[in-house]
Amino acid sequence: MGDCTYCGEPAGFLRRKHGTCHATHGKGVAEMQTLVAEAAATADFNKDALRERLAAIGAECWASETDIDAAIAAGWTRAVAESLADGVLTRAEETRLRGFRDQMAVAGGAQTADSEARLAKASRDRLKASARRAALGAGEAADLDQLNAMLNEAQLAALEKRRLLIAAWEQAVDQTLEDGLLTLDEEAALVRYLRRFDLSARDVDGGGAHTNLVKAAVIREVAEGVVPQRQNIRGEVPFNLMKSEQLVWMVREVDYLEVVTRRQRRGHSHGVSIRIAKGLYYSPRVFRSRTHEWEETVHVDSGLLGVTTKHLYFHGSRKRFRIRYDRIVSFEPYDDGIGVMRDAQTAKPQNFVTGDGWFLYNLVTNLAKR
Repeated sequence: MGDCTYCGEPAGFLRRKHGTCHATHGKGVAEMQTLVAEAAATADFNKDALRERLAAIGAECWASETDIDAAIAAGWTRAVAESLADGVLTRAEETRLRGFRDQMAVAGGAQTADSEARLAKASRDRLKASARRAALGAGEAADLDQLNAMLNEAQLAALEKRRLLIAAWEQAVDQTLEDGLLTLDEEAALVRYLRRFDLSARDVDGGGAHTNLVKAAVIREVAEGVVPQRQNIRGEVPFNLMKSEQLVWMVREVDYLEVVTRRQRRGHSHGVSIRIAKGLYYSPRVFRSRTHEWEETVHVDSGLLGVTTKHLYFHGSRKRFRIRYDRIVSFEPYDDGIGVMRDAQTAKPQNFVTGDGWFLYNLVTNLAKR
């Protein structure tokens, strides 16, 4: 005959708890978790009053101190989940949740650790969104100072803060360039952000964000009739530029492709064998053939592609040439490059693979209109 683990009274043969006691215990634990979740979402909850209420419920449902601590942890975990249900964690929500956790000394555990991680991620996401908005906005000093204060308040490590600022700026650039345009105000705001937080072009170009920003600015200036001087070209330029001609952009490791015509002659013969003598035959066969032609795009060379105010230049190990814009009949944009067709009767497409067809196409077509 065993005793009930809850009320301590005899539970019956081979039994360790009463069904009603077990149900009462479960109901009390659930009530405590709900009470904790509600308190964690309240800015001015009373710690002592909550402790007294939890102790009273625990006494009614035979809950131990361990059970009460577990109910507090479970209730706080629920409060975190409810705050994150809309995908946004406000500063007020984060302050309440962290304050409750510290005051109530929420016990650790797998669920608590997971909630801590989710809370930390949501906090970083909110800070990153604030940083992105600051980079996209007017970029005034007051806005950037407020962002810096928020980051300092979050007590981020210096490296984590720097990574967050970089990621936010890269997102801001992507969002700015969604329409393919970059205004002067947008560029100025993004540049002020970098200067305020002491970030260099190299810092924010790991994924190509700064390069994309510069390219968008180059396109804007060319479209406005300005000759851009944005690219920092190192080393000697192998192109013999003409007078009054300016180098606008240069791309390294460009694949140059040409369309070539292949020819192959195919044929067959047929005829009958005529018996001349025993064991001797003569076969007057007829042979007919046709020439088959097809075109292929082949890799010819790799090298430097220079874009100037008057020409396209290519400098490779085997091929070196320039093409005047007014001698180009058409431009063909590709995802990874551009194709051009010269104004000649025997001309065939010439393709340059640069990895960024959008930029090169917009650059040369705008320069060709000058």
